[in-house]
Amino acid sequence: MRVRVSAVFEQAGEILCMRYVYGGKDVYAIPGGGVDKDTLLHDTLIDEWKTELGVKVTVGDILLVGEAPATKRHTQTLHIIFEATDVRGTPKVRPDSTHSLDVAWVPIDRLKTSPLYPDVGKQLFDYFQSGRTRSITFIDNCMERGYW
Repeated sequence: MRVRVSAVFEQAGEILCMRYVYGGKDVYAIPGGGVDKDTLLHDTLIDEWKTELGVKVTVGDILLVGEAPATKRHTQTLHIIFEATDVRGTPKVRPDSTHSLDVAWVPIDRLKTSPLYPDVGKQLFDYFQSGRTRSITFIDNCMERGYW
């Protein structure tokens, strides 16, 4: 199973996405990437945002976890979507590090109908409408005390 982490950064009623074109249509991706073996989830996010967008990100709690079943073209993927609590710098696509065409700010009120990767627009819309009261706490090291 592949693991992909991403982070949602909201500002002024919009979330930061990366714009791609597939099949002649705009598709928006929540910034992030695949997790390599022996790499921490937060470290992957911090590196992906720096490499692809040229910014420093502070990663918060988990907002959503979802599974994408395997298809003929893609392996089964576990998506872990965090909140980005702070972004330092101006996000700008770095073409040497991504196939994304541009940065896009997608309005929260359009999340349910916008083509989003992963396909969690409805859940993100509900999250923001709920007053951001739901999240899953991320434990950096759930083996910290070494009982095992």
